Amino acid sequence: MRSTTLTLLLAFAVCLTAVPAGAARFVIENKDVGTGKGFDDPTPAAPVGGNNGTTLGEQRLNVFRYAAEIWGRALESPVEIVVSASFSPITDDPCTATTGILGAAGPVRALGNFDGSPRQNVLYPVALANKFAGVDLRPTEADINARFNSLVDDQTCLGTRDWYYGLDTNHGEDIDLAVVLLHEFGHGLGVSGSMNLSTGRLFNTTTNVPIPNIFEINALDLTTGLRWDLMTDAQRKVAVTNSGNAVWIGEATRTAAPQFLGSTSVLAINPAGAAARVIDVNTAAFGPLPSASPAAGRIVAATDAANPDGPTTTDGCSPFNNAVDVAGQIALVDRGTCFFVDKARNAQNAGAIAVVVANQEPCGLPPMGGDDTNIRIPAVGISRADGETIRTQLATGVDGNLRVDPSSRAGASSGGFVRLYAPCTLEQGSSVFHWDITATPNVLMEPAINGDLRHVLDLTLYQMLDIGWTTSTQPLAPPSGRRTLRRGR
Repeated sequence: MRSTTLTLLLAFAVCLTAVPAGAARFVIENKDVGTGKGFDDPTPAAPVGGNNGTTLGEQRLNVFRYAAEIWGRALESPVEIVVSASFSPITDDPCTATTGILGAAGPVRALGNFDGSPRQNVLYPVALANKFAGVDLRPTEADINARFNSLVDDQTCLGTRDWYYGLDTNHGEDIDLAVVLLHEFGHGLGVSGSMNLSTGRLFNTTTNVPIPNIFEINALDLTTGLRWDLMTDAQRKVAVTNSGNAVWIGEATRTAAPQFLGSTSVLAINPAGAAARVIDVNTAAFGPLPSASPAAGRIVAATDAANPDGPTTTDGCSPFNNAVDVAGQIALVDRGTCFFVDKARNAQNAGAIAVVVANQEPCGLPPMGGDDTNIRIPAVGISRADGETIRTQLATGVDGNLRVDPSSRAGASSGGFVRLYAPCTLEQGSSVFHWDITATPNVLMEPAINGDLRHVLDLTLYQMLDIGWTTSTQPLAPPSGRRTLRRGR
């Protein structure tokens, strides 16, 4: 997972209720034993947020065990789920002050055609295959590999932000490890597939017969109307970048979605002398939502200096030089260079009542991440095509109305299927195996970790039910609160 936002795991110091009958038991296999690093780091640590570990290594391991127990209490399996885990420096892709690898987890392998398999010629993550079989099908292997980056705790990787090892979600500016772990364990348990995203090719067996993963059987392309397992390689290659048209069709998730997703926000634009048109937006992870603070007014293109903060005069990265025109209106800026919160802050300082950020990517909506509790105006992202259309109409006047459409759910299709993340430019490691960034409030399996997430499994628990897991407890209710802290430019 790549992110400019941090997350951490929780410890056993929290008082937990009795383990439900049939609950899955996770075992964390510590790969750092004897290294003096990672989980074996002897650096003294003071208790934090319910995590009473006395060393840095112990606190890290406590959070892993805590996150594993949350998943274990939610799922049923008669077979232990072994997580091979390390917490060491990750240098594959150098970390900077604003971006870096937090960590990653996934199934060690996927299995098909085993005794007890509910479907023939379908692959399942090994932990789920073991549940169906009732025995450990690969007893000499772990089920999930997990690797997390200890460099986050220095002052270079992601700047001054560190891992937060508390169990109370009070991470402040730091990264809540528990949330990141819950997310990554979700990948290891089944939010993953076996297809080659670059070519659309399914996994081939030793007999050279393509076999889909259970994930692909639950994915649908709205343009063709085909499940991904029924497509050709060429169709799947297109589907993974068919922004807004990749959806999850599992019935448990579809039924639960209205409990977790709020109403969709839209921008109604009304050029002079033309009928109003409603366009899709992505709400920011900071500032008020349009549902709480609707905004209506003239859309005005903001201009600012072209400088190292932002190389164009339309990116909103510096104080606006046409603040007198922007005041009391909706500011329009382009995506690029600086953080979304910087654009919103400059619009707010100019007196704008809202800010609209037009994407520079050929399709889709900008992610609108960031964190600033001082932003008091709504900020939304629109597609590049919509941004270009609005700009061509500004000379004669364009009115905008940023509001909520109660008839649809943010992050779901008109048919109620939750959208998968399928940006028009393929993002290895992010595309497909996440919920779409338009989901509001934020949910656990979006491609970026959001600071308002709590230690709950939200829609992902229902996604697990769709692929064949059973739950040992009552499905969790949606958390209260709003969304914040997703960084991005």
